[in-house]
Amino acid sequence: MGGAWVFPGGAVDAIDNLDVAHLAVACSDGRMFPWNAAAVRELVEETGVWLFESGTVVTPDRPSEEAVFSYVLDRDERFAGDSLWYFANWITPVPFPVRFDTRFFAATVPEGVEPIVDAMELVEAEWIRPCHALKRADVGEWDVAFPTRKILEFLGAFESTADLGESIGGQAEVDPIQPRLVVVDGNIEILMPDDPGFIEAAEGESAPDLLSTLERIIRSGTETHPEIGS
Repeated sequence: MGGAWVFPGGAVDAIDNLDVAHLAVACSDGRMFPWNAAAVRELVEETGVWLFESGTVVTPDRPSEEAVFSYVLDRDERFAGDSLWYFANWITPVPFPVRFDTRFFAATVPEGVEPIVDAMELVEAEWIRPCHALKRADVGEWDVAFPTRKILEFLGAFESTADLGESIGGQAEVDPIQPRLVVVDGNIEILMPDDPGFIEAAEGESAPDLLSTLERIIRSGTETHPEIGS
């Protein structure tokens, strides 16, 4: 996803379930603990934003991996893991050679908090309203992946973070979203669960024409459809 505008994040690692992580992250949902721990850790590593229970702070220099949790304990702090709102779970369509099972979280921070990117995984950051991000994507100013677009559309439907929190805060279950791919006139289109033909598309996920078209797109590095490669 080099060059794309995305949300901060990364992979859940073994360190996110170590004892030091459990001590450093306040999270009442044991099932979601590794993902909550990874979310707050990656946010620190990439943006310098620490979601402490005592309040949000930003630091230009920060540790990485397990040292993130040790740093929190050394400061006699804890991450406010329970302040994260888990609201989406996206799974890459079956035919892709590299697939992801991604969970999205939202959190509120005080006005004036400015991230400091790590200049390695992220090279630029910006606070922006969802509608403005979508406009930049529509005119080609920003490269925004299909799942990111859908998340922005979802967030943009709320008037404020308070309205968002009222809708998604404390959700007991989040249904996973796994789009499907179909070939239409030689191009690949993405179908969402509510789209016509979604159920029927399951039978064609291993069809030779879809796999060969997808392989050609990946090999060429181009998109024959505005939403492919996302």
